[in-house]
Amino acid sequence: MPIVIKRDLSEELTRFIKTKLLRYDLVVLPTETVYGLAGLGTSVKSAKKIYLLKKRPLNKKLIFHCSNLKMVNKFFKLDDENLILGKKFWPGPLTLVLKRRSKEIPLSLTLNNECAVRIPNNKFTLNLIDKLGKPLVMPSANKFKQLSPINSEMVFKQFIDTNLLIIDDGKCKVGIESTLIKISNYKLKIIRPGLISLENIKKNLPYMLISKRGKNLNFSGTSKKHYSPKKKIYLNVKQLKKKSAFINFGMDKKGQFKNLSRIGNLKEAAQNLYHFIYLADNNDLYENISIAPIPYKKIGLAINDRLLRASK
Repeated sequence: MPIVIKRDLSEELTRFIKTKLLRYDLVVLPTETVYGLAGLGTSVKSAKKIYLLKKRPLNKKLIFHCSNLKMVNKFFKLDDENLILGKKFWPGPLTLVLKRRSKEIPLSLTLNNECAVRIPNNKFTLNLIDKLGKPLVMPSANKFKQLSPINSEMVFKQFIDTNLLIIDDGKCKVGIESTLIKISNYKLKIIRPGLISLENIKKNLPYMLISKRGKNLNFSGTSKKHYSPKKKIYLNVKQLKKKSAFINFGMDKKGQFKNLSRIGNLKEAAQNLYHFIYLADNNDLYENISIAPIPYKKIGLAINDRLLRASK
């Protein structure tokens, strides 16, 4: 059974987790997006444990997490447009595809010598990575294709048959995975949408050509079926259905199960999305889940992306 520890910034806890990571053990850490299953980023042994525990295909590359720009540039090539975006949005929910610089990063964890890299915006995790002095590989702490966890309970339930250490830092502030982009030859491609929208990026790189989202299925969150509960999900539902948990957006409706945001706030909806689906999925009163229409704008694009994959 997993062990859940409330996060604190004590040297004792940081040193304890650092020791576990250096022994190639895995731990679950909080970020602003979702909880992550973390292992030492310079170790193939740690990465293999992550793939095995998540039942994740080996072709799905892991995201490296660093503590600051200096660490990113030590292990990866951070320059030009990527540096502009890194300075603007890190720490935060943006992941960049960067060339490997250091041979400490195992070649087998790259895709054509490229890696997905970000700096998470969580005080505990940033402090830990900084003390470790090396990047962590840290995909979402879920079984492959299942719901991403935004609190420690969701992690605990998925890995109840393990002895994982889970650091509990409450509910994630963003609630969905980071925006994942790749820049090459003055073209920018959004591989996975997130809180940081195309509009946000274009404000900082107005001269960039925008490619249509690619079909690069080797990066996180690009599988056709993903983020899925056990129960069937129906999208763009406007009327309540019998024995269906109706997750609303906007004005309350009588009989709704939950409301992502009564005031129609898309950021609030993203924060609540996975948790409300999780609650519906584990409620025996309902046979399936219905989701109200979500506007296709800003982070709503990312919400709809996750819902479409979850409903497959």
